[in-house]
Amino acid sequence: MHPWRSLWLAVALAAPLPWSPAVAAPGPLPCVAPADLSTLSGAWQAEAQTHVNGGVAPSLQRLQLQVGRDGRVRGQRDWRAVHTGPGAVQGHNRQGQPSFQGVEPLIGWIESRSCRVLLVETEDSGRVSGWLRRDASGPFLELEISQSGSGAVVLFADFRRPASTQASAMPRP
Repeated sequence: MHPWRSLWLAVALAAPLPWSPAVAAPGPLPCVAPADLSTLSGAWQAEAQTHVNGGVAPSLQRLQLQVGRDGRVRGQRDWRAVHTGPGAVQGHNRQGQPSFQGVEPLIGWIESRSCRVLLVETEDSGRVSGWLRRDASGPFLELEISQSGSGAVVLFADFRRPASTQASAMPRP
């Protein structure tokens, strides 16, 4: 092959194709953390499709958080299965027994510069991570909850503050 043809072929292959324009990947939403992170204290709840070893099932999730001004977090995650009848998908409690509900103590941080949320369950390998976000209805927590091992669980959910009349709508397990 002639050297000029090789050069032309290399340039042609390296050039972007006109029918497939490059599209930039979406970036993270801007951070909207309040100046005083303790205003994020209180109840947050979500409905989620929860993937456990036994399958996928709907669940109700609730976070009860005490957030310090600096973003330090203590709290708990309550969960319960929506369906509990025969054949329902079950989670597991800390002792490894099948369960349709549970309470998981948490510690962690909400980082104000990036709005990053990182919480861990203090009594097992559960991890909660994601972002503090804001939309027209106000702040929400966009979170992933995961745990490995025999009690494996994975779910994604947007946690929002319950309406004041619904603050106690989800009974404690």
